[in-house]
Amino acid sequence: MTKQNIRIRQIALMLISLLMVFSSAFVSNAAVNNDNTISPYYVNISNRSVNLSISGIKAKCSATLQSKNSATLKIKMELQKEKTNGYETVETWTSSKTGTILAMSESRNINILCNYRLKVTFTAGSETEIVYKY
Repeated sequence: MTKQNIRIRQIALMLISLLMVFSSAFVSNAAVNNDNTISPYYVNISNRSVNLSISGIKAKCSATLQSKNSATLKIKMELQKEKTNGYETVETWTSSKTGTILAMSESRNINILCNYRLKVTFTAGSETEIVYKY
């Protein structure tokens, strides 16, 4: 091999190495939540959790939102009943405040013969994330 071919290969390998480093930096802008789901990297939202517990005719719904910095926090929980063509909201609860943590918990009587899910919309400043819990 000539010196010129070796130099071209070295430059190509260096470029590929740089691309690999920068592409892994983009992948690192994701977070793994408590429920082992991957969500986008947010500037404000640091953690969120959702729980739906059904016992007999009672559905207990809860959600928690944590922010890295003090911001306007909002949680909107929607208890939804399964229908033949999707889901229908049967109850909606909202809570908001300014700070770094917001938690809420609500319950409702349900029909034990139906399937339900909880749709939660988290907002911290200008960031919004929607989570479903079945």
